[in-house]
Amino acid sequence: MLKIAFWIGAITDALAAVIMIFPELGAYFFKHEEVAITPEYRYALRMGAALMVGWTALLIWGSIKPVERRGILVLTVFPVITGIVLAQIYAVYSGYIEIARIFPLWIHLTLISTFFLFAYFNSNQNYS
Repeated sequence: MLKIAFWIGAITDALAAVIMIFPELGAYFFKHEEVAITPEYRYALRMGAALMVGWTALLIWGSIKPVERRGILVLTVFPVITGIVLAQIYAVYSGYIEIARIFPLWIHLTLISTFFLFAYFNSNQNYS
């Protein structure tokens, strides 16, 4: 179960990195009207994409020894996913992203966060 959780996280992060590297995809998925993709916007997204690719690699690394590295799943939920969701809430609140566009992502993040924590705590009982 831990290995599956690590790979679900790695795939999710890799897809997010692709959207960040190619901001036109993000504009398509999260906003109806055209978004001005300025050099500053690309810079910010690519900084985030570098971190997302790093986290993807970390999750893959975790999958190699999932029991010993299961704590990475908790770190993925708190602060990574939690921080991402808070930033998305701000984007909805400020009118940048429509809630209808981001809601499916919130469902996905809720499901994987729940699965990550379940896998972590379940493995903790089996590991002790």
